[in-house]
Amino acid sequence: MIVDGKQRGIDVEILTEIAKRMDLTLSFKEGTFEDCLRMMERGEADLMTNLLRRSEREDYILYVQPRYRTVSDKIFYVRNDRPKLIRLYDDLTNLKIGVKGGVKYAPMFDNDKDLIKIPAPDIATNLQKLVSGEIDTFLDTRTEGDYWIKTLGYGEKVSKAPFKFTLSDSTYMGISKKSPFAKRAKEFGKHLKYMLDRGLIQRIVDKYLE
Repeated sequence: MIVDGKQRGIDVEILTEIAKRMDLTLSFKEGTFEDCLRMMERGEADLMTNLLRRSEREDYILYVQPRYRTVSDKIFYVRNDRPKLIRLYDDLTNLKIGVKGGVKYAPMFDNDKDLIKIPAPDIATNLQKLVSGEIDTFLDTRTEGDYWIKTLGYGEKVSKAPFKFTLSDSTYMGISKKSPFAKRAKEFGKHLKYMLDRGLIQRIVDKYLE
């Protein structure tokens, strides 16, 4: 996440700690999720976080072991004047649903061609569209959604719908197979496991959820 011109967030703190342990310097490249995947495919970026393991990405991404998150809530955010708009999956029919381009949420949702999905580059855009009435709801990960709603001051305007996806799907860091750091994937994994085993990652997550 970009806050006051600086990179912040759960994954940034995790990467900063790993980079310190490996004597590396971080350099961030900004882009939409789709842009970042293309940079990984072309070898223009070395590493990407917050990735679900999908077969179409296996050709160009080497997934760092172990996974660093196993449960993820995907929330439908709605305006406060329509708090119970989405109680069931079928309630999504005919709604204008904001998504982020290239992001995978849940197989049922991702593969549903009948839903009206409107892509946006980031969550800030989806929040603006929701409040202005351009969309009826948008879907995002709880950690990111809750953080930005609070940070951008939308707490009195936006709430969570009753229906959500809770996925026991593994989240990984991925290294581009064209990156010179691909040969150090096991080393990345060793430091990631150290942080997981000692509860350091959970501590970072808890800080942002609070």
